[in-house]
Amino acid sequence: MLKKQLLCLLLAVCLLLLCSCQPKEVFPTELPVQNQAAQPVETAVSSQDLFGVPFDFDDGTYDPASEDVGIEWEDSYDYDYPEVPVVTSAPTMNSEYAGATPVIIDPIDKPTPTPLPALSFDYVTYEAASMHLMFEAPSGWIVDDSQPNQYVLTNPDPYVDYAASMIISATEVSKKLNKSGLTAELKDTLKRIRSAGLKNFEQSNVADRTLLGADAVYANYTANLKDGTQIAGRVIMCCLNKTVYTLHCSYPRGYRDTYTGENGPYNRFRHSVKLTK
Repeated sequence: MLKKQLLCLLLAVCLLLLCSCQPKEVFPTELPVQNQAAQPVETAVSSQDLFGVPFDFDDGTYDPASEDVGIEWEDSYDYDYPEVPVVTSAPTMNSEYAGATPVIIDPIDKPTPTPLPALSFDYVTYEAASMHLMFEAPSGWIVDDSQPNQYVLTNPDPYVDYAASMIISATEVSKKLNKSGLTAELKDTLKRIRSAGLKNFEQSNVADRTLLGADAVYANYTANLKDGTQIAGRVIMCCLNKTVYTLHCSYPRGYRDTYTGENGPYNRFRHSVKLTK
């Protein structure tokens, strides 16, 4: 038994001596100097080295559209773009207008104005005794002949926003006026109309017509009342026997064609007026 214990002890001593004789493996923490020189060295790349300009070149003055200079785009070409998930619905657009600046279409954004009700007139004969004139005008109009050498007819229709009127006047002058004299008188009359509290007053050029069988001149105008109501008018005048006869027809601007048309109050007066002496 003792021999076995000595034999085991001897075997353990041999194993211990055998392990201590093995060479120790060393793990270096640094590469040898000669190996460090062979490794590639990473150096910081300057932003100036990329394409010759700084990488972050958007300093607020850069225009992206400048990149398109010299590029010719073929609008008809069918580009095969990858599908993009649709987040919000949008109206379809013709590809040739893709990228174009949106333009507000006028008058699609405005409400359609309400059409004005049609007007019709029945005509009767009026006589302005103080001026020795007789003429046809719409029936039922209100007459005011309180002023000498002036006869005023006013439309009482409550469905229009401005009461149309016809003002007939006769003014004596020192001599018969020719065309240039009548033109000057017409322009003075338009100035007086304009000064009667009208805004945005605009007048047409003077044109020729006839009135009472004599040469006459006339002009049109448009204006706004103080409350914004849009009006229009026409003034015509002639000179007979040293007397200037004038018709000033005023009406809502929307009814211009009604009042100055072929069978409107203005033309009905001009073709029917005559002297009674």
